[in-house]
Amino acid sequence: MKIHRVVQMLGATTSTGKLADDMYDLGHKDYYSEAQGTYVPISHMDFQHMVRAFVKLTEQEEVLDRSKHMGRTKDLVKTIEDQENKILELTTQVENLQERCNTKDNIMESLRDKLYDSSLQGYYYTFTEVPKNEEGREFIKNCKKYLNKESYNIRVRGQHLKKELYGKGRAYHGANMEDSTHMRVYIDTKRGD
Repeated sequence: MKIHRVVQMLGATTSTGKLADDMYDLGHKDYYSEAQGTYVPISHMDFQHMVRAFVKLTEQEEVLDRSKHMGRTKDLVKTIEDQENKILELTTQVENLQERCNTKDNIMESLRDKLYDSSLQGYYYTFTEVPKNEEGREFIKNCKKYLNKESYNIRVRGQHLKKELYGKGRAYHGANMEDSTHMRVYIDTKRGD
């Protein structure tokens, strides 16, 4: 009896009406038949032939040429070592890029400091902790309305990340307005060219 028939019969006897999914994939797995000199799908093998092939394989395993097996293991170990070296190299590159980014961030911070009045004490923003509600929006609207636009620019940015977004990398370069609970207002002096 062919293996695919055995699988169907055994599946019919279970409470679920089928066997594990991989049992139905045996038509895609091949066994090299020395007698036929070709590969045969396991599902098309006769049950007795499959049992004999299994016994033969277990006997061959005992007589396996260990040096040949070790050669394949050595190749695998070398491949793993090569991959580990590549990972180490990539890790070093990532660390170097992070260091360069930190350096650029420091340079940007320094340039930002120079752009603003050096006598400024504290922070660059003019208003802080402006609630992100109707009162806060009305405040910002009035600031924009009465601002001397010839001499000043106004910028509004998010402040304080919402608690549900903590640890999600949403505020790496400051909180977005959509992700914030409050607002900061920056009033910058326009500089002539």
